[in-house]
Amino acid sequence: MQIEEKDRELFDRIVSAYARKDVVPVSALPREKLLLAAFRPMLQESPRLGRLLEVGCGVGAAARYLEGHYETYLGIDHSPKMIEAARIFNRGNERAEFLTADIKTVDLTGSSVDTILANGALHHIPDLDAVMENLVRLAGPGCRILAIEPQNGNPLIQFMRFIRKKVDKAYSRDQVFFSEHELTALFARHGVSGISVRYLGYFSPPFAQVIFRPQFIFLPLGRLSSRLDAWLSGHLPGIFRKLSFNIVISGVFLKLPPQKTI
Repeated sequence: MQIEEKDRELFDRIVSAYARKDVVPVSALPREKLLLAAFRPMLQESPRLGRLLEVGCGVGAAARYLEGHYETYLGIDHSPKMIEAARIFNRGNERAEFLTADIKTVDLTGSSVDTILANGALHHIPDLDAVMENLVRLAGPGCRILAIEPQNGNPLIQFMRFIRKKVDKAYSRDQVFFSEHELTALFARHGVSGISVRYLGYFSPPFAQVIFRPQFIFLPLGRLSSRLDAWLSGHLPGIFRKLSFNIVISGVFLKLPPQKTI
């Protein structure tokens, strides 16, 4: 069975438990804080994201967390069950739409996007060059792209991920974890300019991934971890920043695909 088919079956199976992470406050709060922290420099530069496309949207939590910053939001995921959950999760949000599709081949005929988000999606997708080639086609002029990915620079975190792959049946065993060089090279190959790299999440990612109980204890700890991460991201010196769970890479597609109608 191909990796993508295995992952689709996995996410179809765990959709209910996965969706709860963005519902239960103990995990939803750090998930929202991490996303907003990743977007902060981009939103400070320009608070309007325009037409926002999310790759591997899951339950579409970003449509809620970024509400007010986009004109329209389109979430794409290859799991039909996730898309069903996303429509329920965002019921009442008339600016958000969801589509079951393969990001490598999806076509938005007669349209283009202003911002592309991939939040923890790329490490589940084989053939990332094909993904980026299609994103270039979907991108409008000056389209901004931001990806949040697990990074492999912390040996202790990598060991924890190795153990989790062995014991957690809801954790994909085929996912990969990137270095800064791999991601910057991927973006550069496909015409992304002004590439910026930041390291994100030192204490809060476990709270974002696991619904710890009892909540009256772990909710304050989750809040504290988010505040501590915000401080560390601005004060950790040099190489120590690479001890984070995640890496954030962003830039701008400067080339206008000739076949697109704007």
